[in-house]
Amino acid sequence: MSESQRVARRPIRVLPPALASRIAAGEVIERPASVVKELIENAIDAAARSIRLEITEAGFGRIQVIDDGIGIPPDELPLACERHATSKLLDDDLRCIQTLGFRGEALPSIAAVAELTLLSATAESRIGRRLTLRNGTIVRDEPVAHPPGTTVIVKHLFANVPVRLAAAKQKHVEAAQIVQTVRRLAIAAPHIRFTVLLDGRHVLQTSGSGDLVTVMSEVYGLPPESLQSIETVEFAEAKITGVIADPSITRPGRSHLHILVNERWTQPRGVLNTIEAAYRPLLPRGRHPILALALTLPPEQVDVNIHPAKLEVRLHHESQIAKIAAEVIRTTLGRKARTFQLAAAAVTDPLVSHTQVAEDQPSYDNRLVVTPNLPPLHILGQVQHRLILAEGPDGLYLIDQHRAHERVLYERLKAATHDAPDTLVELAEPMILELTPSQAAKLSNWLDALAALGFHCETFGRHTFLLRTTPYLPGVVTEARHAGGFPAVGQRDALIPALLEAIDDVAAEDSESWRDRLSIRLACRTAVRRGQPLDLPGLCALVQALGETSTPAVCPHGSPILLRIDGQALARQFNW
Repeated sequence: MSESQRVARRPIRVLPPALASRIAAGEVIERPASVVKELIENAIDAAARSIRLEITEAGFGRIQVIDDGIGIPPDELPLACERHATSKLLDDDLRCIQTLGFRGEALPSIAAVAELTLLSATAESRIGRRLTLRNGTIVRDEPVAHPPGTTVIVKHLFANVPVRLAAAKQKHVEAAQIVQTVRRLAIAAPHIRFTVLLDGRHVLQTSGSGDLVTVMSEVYGLPPESLQSIETVEFAEAKITGVIADPSITRPGRSHLHILVNERWTQPRGVLNTIEAAYRPLLPRGRHPILALALTLPPEQVDVNIHPAKLEVRLHHESQIAKIAAEVIRTTLGRKARTFQLAAAAVTDPLVSHTQVAEDQPSYDNRLVVTPNLPPLHILGQVQHRLILAEGPDGLYLIDQHRAHERVLYERLKAATHDAPDTLVELAEPMILELTPSQAAKLSNWLDALAALGFHCETFGRHTFLLRTTPYLPGVVTEARHAGGFPAVGQRDALIPALLEAIDDVAAEDSESWRDRLSIRLACRTAVRRGQPLDLPGLCALVQALGETSTPAVCPHGSPILLRIDGQALARQFNW
C-alpha cells in the first residue's frame, strides 16, 4: 500500500456496533510481545520512518515505543483509548483494508492490564498532550512539549492480573519472543529504521534503507552476499518477489519463513505448505531456509479479517500464487551454489594437505563446459577421485561427482514415462531378475506401475523376470543409440537390487510417494561412486549433464552438490 493511502489523516471515531461486530475479535494481550506488536503496528500505520523500542525486565517492567509518525491530535487522544475507536477504516469498508490495525482495541486492551502513558503531537499542533491511564481510567491529563509523533509507555504489565502474570514464561523466553516479533515487523517494513534496546543493551538495529536484502542482513546478522533476491514475477494484478539465504544457511524450524502480503507479516497456510513442499527435496531433512517472500496484491483481493491477531489472511487465487512462488523459490535454491568458507588454518586440513588433482589432458580449450543452469566452467581435474575441480567466472567450484550424477539420474527417472519413447532404452541384452516367491508376487503386482515409469518386465519362468526396457540413465544404461558421448561411469549392476529393495518396502496405497522413493534409490545406487577415477571426457560429460538439470546445486537428498570458493576468500587466504 502507498504511504499516502496509509497516512491520509482521518479523525478517530468509535465504530458503530454493527460494524464492530463484523470484525474478528481483537488479540488478547497475553504477553509482552503482544503489546509490542500492537504498538509498533500503530506506529507503522502512522507513517513512522523511525521506531525505537526500549524494554526492561522482558517487558514486565517497562515497554516504551517512540515513533516519528503523524501523531494524534490533542483533542483525539482520549478517544484513542476507547474501545472500538479507530481512524483506520475508510467508509466502513472491510473489503479494502490498507492498514495493519483497524479495530481500535490495542490501547484500551493494554490500559486494562497495565499503566499506560501516551504522549503525542502533530505537525499542525503547537503543543502535545500527555495521558496516563490505570485500570483503563485516565488519572493524568496535561499538555506537554513533544515533537511530531507518538511515545507510548507501558509499565507494570499484568500487575493487576496475577493469574496472567503467573502464566508468563521465563523472562529470557519473553524477551526472545519480543525480538522475534520486531524482526518480523522490520522485515515487513524495510523502509523504517528500527532500534531495539533490552535493559539498555542494543539487540537490533536496522537502517531503514528500504532494501529487503539489507534488512534481512541486519536482522539476522548475515553477510549480504549470502542473500539472494528472488526473481520478480508479475501476473494479473499480483507481484511476487523476495529474498532467500544461501542454501548452506538453514534453520531447524519454520520461524524464519516470512510471508509478506502488502507489507503485512502473515502466515497463510496454503502458501506456506506449498512452498515447503517445493524446497523440501532441496535441503537436508528437517532443515528450512531463511526466506522473505513479498506478495503485492490489490487490497480487495486480500481478506485480513479472518484471524483475531491478523496472522493469517485469505488471498484470491491463493493456490495459483502459491504454485508460482514455490516454483520461483525451488529454481532459486536449486541453482544456487553454496559458498565455501575457508578457515584461517585451512592449509593444515587433511583434505587439503593431501589433495591430488588428476590431470589427464593438457588441452585447456577442450575443458570448457557451457550449460543453461550453471556458469561457464573450465574443468581442471579431479580431487581425491571424489570432487570435480572447475574454474568459473566467479571463483573455483568443487562438484561432488556422486551427487552430481545422482541429480542427473533422478531427473531422468522423474521425466521418464512409458508414453514418451524417446526417454526409454531397449536393452540389447535383457537383465534377468531371479526372485524369491515373495519378491515375485510383489513384482507381479507392480508390473504395470513399473512399465509406466519405463521399466518393462515380462515373466520368464515361475519366479524369473526379464527387464527389457529402462529409462535412459546417462552413464548407467549406455546403449550406443542413447549414450550421446556419456561414458559408462555408473553402477549398472546396482539397478536390479535397487528395484527389488523399492518393491520390498512399497505400500500399494502410496504409489506417488513410492515413485519418488524409487527414483531417489535408483539414482543413489547407480550413480558414480566417490573414489572412482574419471578421465577428462567423463568429467566434462558429468558437468554438462548436471548443468542441464533444473536444480544442479542440490542432490535429491537435499545435500549440496556445488561449493564455490569466491575470489574474496582466496584473496584473504593469500593476503593479496
